[in-house]
Amino acid sequence: GMNSESFRDTYSELLGRCREKEAVIVDTRHNGGGWLHEDLAILLSGELYAKFTPRGQFIGNDPFNRWLKPSCVLMCEDNYSNAHGFPWTYKTLKIGKLIGAPVPGTMTAVWWETQIDPSIVFGIPQVGMQDMQGRYLENQQLEPDIEVYNSPESQLRGEDHQLEEAVKEMLKEVQK
Repeated sequence: GMNSESFRDTYSELLGRCREKEAVIVDTRHNGGGWLHEDLAILLSGELYAKFTPRGQFIGNDPFNRWLKPSCVLMCEDNYSNAHGFPWTYKTLKIGKLIGAPVPGTMTAVWWETQIDPSIVFGIPQVGMQDMQGRYLENQQLEPDIEVYNSPESQLRGEDHQLEEAVKEMLKEVQK
């Protein structure tokens, strides 16, 4: 899910172990959502504005706490809630390309209620997200920049055409 713990893990991995990587593919597929669209958009939209070079030796850049290199987002037809909201935000802010299958418009915040019997949980739609033209994202399908589907047959063979396309796209970006 798209919660605080998963964001901290993503942040730590991306700006820690993966800091020297040339590009990143953010996989949101099969995600039930949460509330990270703004956090992820800020993290992935860093713009280099300074370098630190004491006595001619490069030691780092600013911003230090944001990703400065190419990225893309994988998405699919069963992304839900903020797994629709984040790719929409990413595309709207022109951070990078969306790759995969269209996402149905499901970006509405839901309050989840557990009943006396904890096996019964239901959601109450609470907050709709609108674009700057006043259109709700709910029921507005989000189209990828590069449309690619994974068939059940290819997945059973261990193939991931969406990921393969994302890798090709990132290789093109880093060669620019």
